[in-house]
Amino acid sequence: MESETRRATAVHEVGQPATKQQVARQPAGSGDDGQRATDESDPTSIADQLGPVDRGAAIPPTLEPRLQPAGLQISTLDVSTFPIRAIGLLDDGQLEVPDETEIGWYQYGATADQPGATVLAAHVSWNQAVGPFFELDTVEPGAQIELALDDGTVRRYEVTERARYGKDELPRERVWRTSGAETLVLITCGGDFNPEIRRYQHNIVVFASPID
Repeated sequence: MESETRRATAVHEVGQPATKQQVARQPAGSGDDGQRATDESDPTSIADQLGPVDRGAAIPPTLEPRLQPAGLQISTLDVSTFPIRAIGLLDDGQLEVPDETEIGWYQYGATADQPGATVLAAHVSWNQAVGPFFELDTVEPGAQIELALDDGTVRRYEVTERARYGKDELPRERVWRTSGAETLVLITCGGDFNPEIRRYQHNIVVFASPID
């Protein structure tokens, strides 16, 4: 039987968007005061809340041991300094948020060299600090990606598509799946920023296919 699709809906961030000028003067992941940027009054999430039925379908009872992503490098964008850690779903059904200095691997999805979509999600910005995927919207088809695994091997991909989707338009059947062709999916926020709700209005999604 085909594997159950792991479903979440959209990626979003809170806080004021960082500017290109801040990239030059401020290290990624730090706030204006050089401390970790957080916002206790308005917690952020990467995915919209799932209903109870979706939550039950999205989390398998057990996870089989398998190789995990450990490092990422894009030929046109240096993200090699950001560690990757496994993320899942919170009790309320939201996708767990990686630290602003980390890239999150959705552990209930696929992993490298396996069928399905290996999903990596990260902040575009956080409280005026740039995130790991701040410039993901500059990655073009043809760019090369290397995904290091925790056994020391490296899986190589080529970007085939970069797309922008509205928050309610993320293609679940392409992103949250553990069957079909192997694909690497990178997700962050983008498009217009709504200062009233402190969120971006779109998701930037990069799709890449293995070339090894």
